[in-house]
Amino acid sequence: MQKGKNFLLMLLAFFVISPLYAIKPDRKYRFRPEKMGLIYKELDVVTKDGLKISTWFFPAQNSLSDEEKEEAWLNNSKKEYIVLDNSPRPTLVICDSDAGNMSWIHLHLAQEITKLGVNVVTFDWRVFGESSEWPMDTNYMCYTEMLLDYDAVISRIAKEPVVDKSKTTLMGWSTGSYLSMITANNNPLVNAYIGIATPSNFEELLPVLKKVQNKTDEEIIVPKDFPTTQMPIYIASEFNKPIFLIVGSEDDRTPPYMSENIYHLLPKGIKKDLWIVENAEHGGADGPVTINFETFIGRVDKFIHDVSYK
Repeated sequence: MQKGKNFLLMLLAFFVISPLYAIKPDRKYRFRPEKMGLIYKELDVVTKDGLKISTWFFPAQNSLSDEEKEEAWLNNSKKEYIVLDNSPRPTLVICDSDAGNMSWIHLHLAQEITKLGVNVVTFDWRVFGESSEWPMDTNYMCYTEMLLDYDAVISRIAKEPVVDKSKTTLMGWSTGSYLSMITANNNPLVNAYIGIATPSNFEELLPVLKKVQNKTDEEIIVPKDFPTTQMPIYIASEFNKPIFLIVGSEDDRTPPYMSENIYHLLPKGIKKDLWIVENAEHGGADGPVTINFETFIGRVDKFIHDVSYK
């Protein structure tokens, strides 16, 4: 048992991506889901502007024993795509932030959440991972076209027979968090949203980043065509879907007050939760996802099941 626990901790540490706040795509996957023993398939996802978005679909599946996990790690062999049954289930879509790709913490989240009866989908923005090439300036905070990537993924997974189209939750952190909230607000196929380390708006965020990271205006650029009026603080009062905001108490990039201000503007009558994770930072090993991973998974699982079955 101790051996299995040590192996789990090793994997979790391996998956942690350092916190960054500028676009930094990583083209190389550290490894694919078969290394984790996960059942999955790749989906053909194409955006409105004709780009391929690399997407992995993980159906709800049985958990593996510690021995099976270690065997999968060593053998690195893709499993046959088999579902537990044909029943439509809740689905969690996990997006990238502004760096890395979906071969990091995403895989460990998929491993833990799929065994709880929930489908998981991960994908890479254009230029990230094995998604299509596209011109991208790494001084940009984000690109408006990332919203096209998100919508393309959501439209495609809605066609999967094991996906309950009324029970799709989006989850993202940092840059991925505000892109997720904007998408959740606009897309009728989305039922709920989980935001981790959520920026309120660029007016508050940019001065913080300049101070904390010693950045200049030329190093943190917001696209001129980005819908800045749809940043979380501006759409909070009209956001009518279940929402779970999570932020570290020691986050110096998207401080807790940003999530608190968003939370207090949300409409009455919707399911809304705010969790300030004690001693957690913006990201990395001490971020709100990883500082107490078991508790994080438990809280996310409860939220998804509450909004899906109650």
